[in-house]
Amino acid sequence: MVRVVRVGATLDVAGAVVGLVAVALSLTPSLLPRPAWGQGLVSGLAFAVGYGVGVLVWRGIARLGRGRIPAAADAKAWIVVVIGVVGAAALMPFALGWQNSVREAVGMPDTSGFDWLIAALAFALGSWLAFAIGRGVAGGYRRLWALISPRMPGRDDRPRVAAFTSGVTTVVAMLVVFSLGLSAVSWLLTVASAHKNRQYDPEYAQPTSPLRSGSAESLVAWDEVGFAGAKIVGGGPTAEQIALVTGVEATEPIRVYVGLDAPGGFEEHAELAVAELERTGAADRDVLLIAGSTGSGWVDPAAIDGFEYLHAGNTALVSMQYTATGSPVSAILTPDASQDGTTALVEAVTGWWNELPEGDRPQLVVYGLSLGSLGIQSAYDDLDDLMASTDGAVLAGTPSFTPIWAATQDARDAGSPYALPTLDGGSHVRWADAWGGLEELPGEWEETRVAYLQHGNDPIVWIGPSVIWSKPEWLIDGQRSDAVSDDMVWIPVVTAFQGVIDLILSTAVPEDAGHKYGNLAVDGLHQITGDAGLDDEAVARIRAVIEQYDTFSPVAN
Repeated sequence: MVRVVRVGATLDVAGAVVGLVAVALSLTPSLLPRPAWGQGLVSGLAFAVGYGVGVLVWRGIARLGRGRIPAAADAKAWIVVVIGVVGAAALMPFALGWQNSVREAVGMPDTSGFDWLIAALAFALGSWLAFAIGRGVAGGYRRLWALISPRMPGRDDRPRVAAFTSGVTTVVAMLVVFSLGLSAVSWLLTVASAHKNRQYDPEYAQPTSPLRSGSAESLVAWDEVGFAGAKIVGGGPTAEQIALVTGVEATEPIRVYVGLDAPGGFEEHAELAVAELERTGAADRDVLLIAGSTGSGWVDPAAIDGFEYLHAGNTALVSMQYTATGSPVSAILTPDASQDGTTALVEAVTGWWNELPEGDRPQLVVYGLSLGSLGIQSAYDDLDDLMASTDGAVLAGTPSFTPIWAATQDARDAGSPYALPTLDGGSHVRWADAWGGLEELPGEWEETRVAYLQHGNDPIVWIGPSVIWSKPEWLIDGQRSDAVSDDMVWIPVVTAFQGVIDLILSTAVPEDAGHKYGNLAVDGLHQITGDAGLDDEAVARIRAVIEQYDTFSPVAN
């Protein structure tokens, strides 16, 4: 089994060779640049995994060969290290070019020698930890084998059958232990998230305006809005701030939010949100925005603040929390929560809105980022249903497994690129990856409007299970985005792995790259909902304010 490397120890040559190949693959271009320490840890993990795979595969081949194929020779650890250093020196020019091409695609400066020093240290730490974990797993297997094997019947008269049965039983026992460990981790994450959800940021005080949930007049108590909800109802621009930026008279915006700790389930929370809309007078506002939240209940402040600036505060925002965990954890542990919770909210609010006088009710627009986008789209049967039920939609960073998004992508006009398609010439649905992109098509953009916002290097949009075994359309020449490095190619399994790592580590990117859409969402909401009669200078000032926001983390939110 895999051993922790010590001074004077030996390393399996086959494992070391495969490990070095894995390191080289970990350095190939991905969608987004990573911090140096992150790349080092990933490469260290890759070496350890590659080493283990090399050892197991070669030993399996040698055993099947029954002596005709020699087992891989062990070599002194220092010999393998020297080979690795020589290989790294040969690979370095390529690795530098690959990594810098990714950074150039998002407008970031080239890496420095100091970056590679940090990466090397992180590589050593990552590989050591991975080897230690591997040794622990191997030790656990041996202990289980020693416990199980003597209790297997037929050890003397049928030794091979008994050995096989012992091996299978040991593996099953390890899987059971592993599953129990995962369950324990899941429980701990849920408990920790619930605890954090009740620990409010002191920068966000309980609102005093009756137009906010959580205020003294609200039907939703302050201790029921949750950590993310407190930032929503306790933040955002006031009427005075909006007037200062826009230069026009402003109204205090309405913000309704129901947290996970409110009594009842999703349906009761949605009904409570509607009651809050009625209490605050949302029916009299110009625009009503249903905002789908991410896994933790978060809604991008850049998007909703910009929306309120555009309409001089004559708006009502409504949102709801369905879990307290971050989006990746929520998608794994409670995969249906975003859809069930957001659907309950959309149906309740839409039902209330439909009962208002048709000529005297606010525009109804839906917005969602990431899991919020998935949740919003899950509330409708298809694209036609979405357009028939709303006055518009802004959907940013939609996950690749969202059915309506996938069907709309596949229905694109012939000849339009997968990364940024067109549908029916852009008559109702348009895509953009930069400010102003929604206006670039020559034809008229008719009502109802739907805007899909998706950066060409956003791993949440592009990485799905099929990337493991087939080349995705977004990497085909003529289909790919300019935001993707020209050096990036599809490699089975590796590209999917790289995309997952990008999702976890690549948060320090500009606002117009990766999974950050706050600035672009304001442009989308402007195109969908219009504004309060603002001139170009006022819109430019709003954009300047929103461009200062830098808040999104796909892991935390």
